[in-house]
Amino acid sequence: MLPSRAEFGLQLRIDNVGRRLTPYGHRIGLIGDQAWSDFQVKQQRLEKMKELLEKTKVTSQMLSKIISPEERTGQRSDPSTNCHPERRKGQPSAVEGPCVSNGRSTPADLSSALGQTLSQLLKRPEVSIEKLVPVLRDLAPDFFASSVPSVSSVVNLSSSHRNDLKSVETEIKYAGYLTQQQRSIDRMKKAEQRSIPDWFDYGAVSGLSREMQEKLLKIRPRTLGHAARIPGVTPAAVSLVNVYIELQARRREQAAAL
Repeated sequence: MLPSRAEFGLQLRIDNVGRRLTPYGHRIGLIGDQAWSDFQVKQQRLEKMKELLEKTKVTSQMLSKIISPEERTGQRSDPSTNCHPERRKGQPSAVEGPCVSNGRSTPADLSSALGQTLSQLLKRPEVSIEKLVPVLRDLAPDFFASSVPSVSSVVNLSSSHRNDLKSVETEIKYAGYLTQQQRSIDRMKKAEQRSIPDWFDYGAVSGLSREMQEKLLKIRPRTLGHAARIPGVTPAAVSLVNVYIELQARRREQAAAL
């Protein structure tokens, strides 16, 4: 199954496959105790990093360490700029407007983030987790303990640490969408246990294709979860069946009362 065709594809990411599947592997004996212990330690490290980003507020000293990709690689910006002289030296100012060089914004645009948390800053589309590494090295040195030492550069950041940071970044940037999908998943799990009455008429469900009607009539699933696992039956079709169970039940009650 392609992740792009999954209903909740945002939850099925390659960076969280270990977190999703390792507990199942340990439960059935495929993951040993040592690997399970290492997994738990890693999850604690990621959770602490996420909490750090959510609780730490941005200061002017932090902004001065959040450097642009050009500065990170040693390339200087074009000196012909309309910025304040002090800002050309890489000193952000909360008073001046955005500092632009050659049509590209410099870190001075982040001055409005003063007082916000690092997670709020990270939610901006122009800010990536790599830009925060110089700050995070000072705040959480233990997280980078096994990485190549570097004060203000992410060039020597190990691939494992970079992957861990990108995973945390995804969780923060898409937190709203992930929460919404999780609520939908919880509702679906609850609805899967709902029984489909024997008297239910699939032919009366508006919007249900003839192909799906034939499949459902032939198999006669016992629950919505059973119907969802029938090949070719879409989640939208299961939602329609869920709604029409209530509608047809009300009609039967009204007919019985008459």
